[in-house]
Amino acid sequence: MRTEDQKVLGLQADQFFKAIEPLSKEAGKHAVNVFSNGRMVSRGTVTKEGILTKWSELVSKGDRIWVVGHDGSKHEAFVKAVYLEYDLALLDYGSGLPAVDLGAETDLNLGEFLLAVGPAKDAHGFGVVSVLPRSLRESDKAFLGVRMDFNPVSGGGVRLESVERGSAAARAGLRPGDVVTQVNGIKVNGLHEMGNNLQTLRPGDQVGIQFLRDGKAFQVDVVLGARPELKQYSPQRMKQMKRMGGAINEVAEGFPEVLQSDMQVDAIDAGSPVFDLDGRFVGIIVARASRIKTYIVPADKIIQQLEKEPDMTASMQKQAQLIEQRRSGLSAAEAQEIRRLREMIQRAERRILEIESRP
Repeated sequence: MRTEDQKVLGLQADQFFKAIEPLSKEAGKHAVNVFSNGRMVSRGTVTKEGILTKWSELVSKGDRIWVVGHDGSKHEAFVKAVYLEYDLALLDYGSGLPAVDLGAETDLNLGEFLLAVGPAKDAHGFGVVSVLPRSLRESDKAFLGVRMDFNPVSGGGVRLESVERGSAAARAGLRPGDVVTQVNGIKVNGLHEMGNNLQTLRPGDQVGIQFLRDGKAFQVDVVLGARPELKQYSPQRMKQMKRMGGAINEVAEGFPEVLQSDMQVDAIDAGSPVFDLDGRFVGIIVARASRIKTYIVPADKIIQQLEKEPDMTASMQKQAQLIEQRRSGLSAAEAQEIRRLREMIQRAERRILEIESRP
C-alpha cells in the first residue's frame, strides 16, 4: 500500500472513532476492569445479577478481587457463581453501576459492525460479524457429575458441593461434602487442577478417586460419563499461537454457541460488553482465539445461563462473610486480621477458664 493511501486510511479511521465516541462513552457505563491480587486480569459486563467476566482468567490469579467502573469507582467483589459452558464467572460487587439491558432485540447479519467497550470512553475493539452464532463443540469430554466448591480446603483437595443424581459420581457413591484429594493417583490441590485432570480422560474411562469423608480416607473407581466441556490448548500450542499473533485466552474454544467477529482485541479484553452501532447490547467477549478471531456469547445465551443452575457457587457462609465485610467498610486484609484476633481471644478465654477451674 502506498504511503499516501495509508495516510488516508489512518485519517478515515481517526474520523470514524471520533464519530462513535459518544456511543462508546455511553456503552462504557456498563463495563468494568477486573483486578485480582493487584493486577488487571480481564474486563467485565454489569448486569442486574452482578458482573460477568471470564472465569479461567480469574480462577488462578487469587481471591482478592475488585472492579473499577466507568466513573473510577472501586468495588470489592467475590465470585458468587460460575457457568463453565461459556467460561463465565458472576461477581457480586455490591451495587451502584448501571446494568446493561440483556433483553434488547438484536437481529444481526453478516458484515454488521460491532464495537467492544471498556469503562473508558474509547472503544478498544471494532469489527464486523464474520460468522453467525454456531456451536464450537468438537467432541464430548469426560463428565464426573459433580459441582465443586471453589472455596479453598485446608490441607488441599476439592470439596464437592453437590452430586448429580444418576451421574457417574453418584453411582460410585460420592456425596456432597466429600473432599477429593487424588484423581488416578495424582494429588489434587484445587478445582482448576482437578478439572484439568478430568479433561485428559474420555467418556467410558475408569478413574480412581481418593477422597475424605468425615476425616476418613476412601477410594472408589468411577466409570466416567459424557458431557461436552470446554477445550483447552496444550502449552506448546499456546506458545506457538502467541508467537504468531499475540496472546490468546487459555479457554478459547468449545463453546456451545457464539458469534464470531474479526475485531482485534487482546486476551485481557475478554468479558467486555459488545454493542451494535445503534447502541443495542449484542453480547460479551468470551475469548480471543486468534489475531482476527474473537468469540462473543450472544445476549440470549447469557440470559439462559443466568436462569439455569450454575456449575459452582460460593458457599453461603463465604457470601455472608464478604457481604458483612462490605457493609462494615473493611478491606479484605483488615477483615482477615480481625478474624484472627477474635480466634486468639477465644483461645485465650478458654485457657483462662481452664486455669481458673483447676482445684
